[in-house]
Amino acid sequence: MAPTESKFQSSEVIAAWKYICQLRVQLHKNKASLVLGAGISWDLKLPLWGSLIEKIKSAMQLKAPEAMLVSEPPGKAALVLFEIFYSFKKSEIIASEIYKDSNLVERKILSDWRELIHEALYSDTKENERRKTIDEHPYFKQMIAFIKQSELTVNYNFDDYVEYGLSFTDLNPTKHERPYQTIWSHHSQFTKDKCVIYHPNGFLPFDKKKFQSENLIFSDGAFADQLLDGIGGGLSTLLHVLTKKTSILLGHSLTDSTLLHLLRKSSTISPGNYNYFIRYMRDDEELDTQSRTAIFEANFNNYNLITLFFRNSDIREFLHAITLPEDDFLLESDILGLPTKYCYYMVGSIGIGKSTALSQFGNLITLDEWFDERPAEMANSPEDLSTHKTITIDSWTNQQFGKKNNYLSSKKVGVFIIDRSPMDPLTFVVDITIEDRARSMLCQGIRPGKSSKIVEAGEIIHMIGEPSEIWSRLITKRKESSWPPEKIAQLQDKSLELYKPLHPKFVNSTGRKEIDVIRDVAKIIFSAAYTPSDLDGELRRIANA
Repeated sequence: MAPTESKFQSSEVIAAWKYICQLRVQLHKNKASLVLGAGISWDLKLPLWGSLIEKIKSAMQLKAPEAMLVSEPPGKAALVLFEIFYSFKKSEIIASEIYKDSNLVERKILSDWRELIHEALYSDTKENERRKTIDEHPYFKQMIAFIKQSELTVNYNFDDYVEYGLSFTDLNPTKHERPYQTIWSHHSQFTKDKCVIYHPNGFLPFDKKKFQSENLIFSDGAFADQLLDGIGGGLSTLLHVLTKKTSILLGHSLTDSTLLHLLRKSSTISPGNYNYFIRYMRDDEELDTQSRTAIFEANFNNYNLITLFFRNSDIREFLHAITLPEDDFLLESDILGLPTKYCYYMVGSIGIGKSTALSQFGNLITLDEWFDERPAEMANSPEDLSTHKTITIDSWTNQQFGKKNNYLSSKKVGVFIIDRSPMDPLTFVVDITIEDRARSMLCQGIRPGKSSKIVEAGEIIHMIGEPSEIWSRLITKRKESSWPPEKIAQLQDKSLELYKPLHPKFVNSTGRKEIDVIRDVAKIIFSAAYTPSDLDGELRRIANA
């Protein structure tokens, strides 16, 4: 008997179902990544930054009592503590007369400093309890299920718990000798198709004998150097993750200046690529609607981040929903009464900027205006074509919309953005009635013969603008003679009237920066709400009028 109650009980996760559908598609296409911060370490019994500093101070106390007096914030404190450590350690090493070369002395100091950090980092970790720690973590297993399907995971932490989790065959069955690759340099080449773990701040495995990074990004100075290095391309791997993939930032507080710089830069490079930020909520924490909205808008507008306010249990369900086998996911969605396919039709006048906007949303499933090469005559206004040519073009257009609709109907999960809807040709009618054009679209394109297919429902994003500016854009495309401003205005008015019963969302695309237009489109697509319009019903109403 089929279950009557879903395993997903979190209202926050249910509200994020659209995002889950997008992430499932991206993960399947190897274009989704986790970007892990210090927040995941708490339940792994690893010290957070402030606690790590206190442990280092205590370890230095015997030989440098002044270390206990350091009270600066963690980033600055790490700088000061290193200088104290450097001073007494250098004297010790020189006195030992083992390392006589100055270069070797410097290397030994850095090695001992790394050893001190290692001892502090794993001070509460016991080898025989590590698996138990993973099992008791609120969402570690779900995180591993995501990571093993992902090409690249960014881990800002030094520890090797992710690698440790991937090494268990019950969590990550594999025939490979080592089911992951660890890197810490942006120069490194990937040797695996999946499960590459990138530690941009350095890597300190629990087993000291294992390969590890020579340098650690552990102080304000090191972070500043990393940021400067990024200007010269040193952060290229991170920038690629944030601009070309859909990433989930988990365990972050958004206070890292380097990460904020990268997020800001990525939002200008790829204005249509949006990532997810999990704003961690303690069990006893509450945020009013106004505060949530302010945080969401600030992160959305400045960093292209979609903010999710999740507790540990929400994170667990969220990651599980993304990695659930498709048949199980479709069943759960059906039990919850939630859609798994979200369609957005971009409509508007010729030259309004639909295709330009569409090209920015590579993190969604995009459908271009036409499946096949467009006949050259379609660049002209319908009034400039012969009746025979118009009939030929109308028939070809019907087939194209039929192909797009067949593609959409075959897909079960995802967020789709489509250039033009099957209603668009009704704004170009010449020599026939709009009713006849609607009938030909339905009978020849959407459901030819005995087909019973319907036009896929979806939200309408109607782009509008000033006809004179639209005309100026057509000059560069050499279409200005066929589409003077008055014809553009008429076409836009027809489109507005045609789509009015479907209550479209409007985006003004003239007199504004392209990035602002794209953000307005993104706000519609990435809003939690989804109210699809019945395009099939409207086409039938027109056809039968």
